[in-house]
Amino acid sequence: MSLLEEITPAPRRIMTLFYLIDSSGSMKGTKIGTVNAAMEECIPLLREVAQANDDADIKVAIMQFSSGFEWITPQNGPADLEQLTNWRDLTAQGLTDLGAALTELDKRLSRSEFLSSQTGAYAPVIILLSDGAPTDDWKGALTKIKQNNWFKHAIKIAIDIESGSDRDVLTEFTGNSEAILDAKDKSTLKNMIHKVSVRASEFQSHSKASSDMLTTPEFDSAAIVEDVKNSIESEAVSVSNDEQEWGEW
Repeated sequence: MSLLEEITPAPRRIMTLFYLIDSSGSMKGTKIGTVNAAMEECIPLLREVAQANDDADIKVAIMQFSSGFEWITPQNGPADLEQLTNWRDLTAQGLTDLGAALTELDKRLSRSEFLSSQTGAYAPVIILLSDGAPTDDWKGALTKIKQNNWFKHAIKIAIDIESGSDRDVLTEFTGNSEAILDAKDKSTLKNMIHKVSVRASEFQSHSKASSDMLTTPEFDSAAIVEDVKNSIESEAVSVSNDEQEWGEW
């Protein structure tokens, strides 16, 4: 056997993508239906990102919160993308216990919990989707989780569904008002979930050279959001131009 044949790929570090999904009563109907459809379609896209990534093994942890919280992925840790073959549709009911969700997330953002890895871990990506204001003690929970180093260094992005959320809450969660996406309709929401999931995963799961410009997670989160907005606007312009060209026939 030659030396080349004996070479094995270097172990990849883990990068976990967390979703916190509001499934309270106000999400009933089109909103939760669109989130379900988008998440089902998003998993294969993330799988492609992971397969093309030599630096990181991307995993996913999905939590829904309403009156309390529930992990959609296994409670013992993030799921491999290959394991997520069937999306279980979420139903909307109850209150908006964001504080309970953040308390649970704080517990799991630890090397002894969801970020345990023999090969090391990148700072996670945390995406919050909501259409309303919290109904519990979210401020106390957020103050506590902000002391968590994993949360401090995470990419944190919020999607405001149909402009129904308390933007002050989302700004405090992300740490930057520019790290919020405004999904004003069904098609935009679906597109945003797809694009921000892929873009944030690609960004956070690649090793940075020592010569790279040092930035904050809040700055990086805003930059990702800006990229997503520009991509969606560019697609809209392209569709509009195509429609005009066809209209001239």
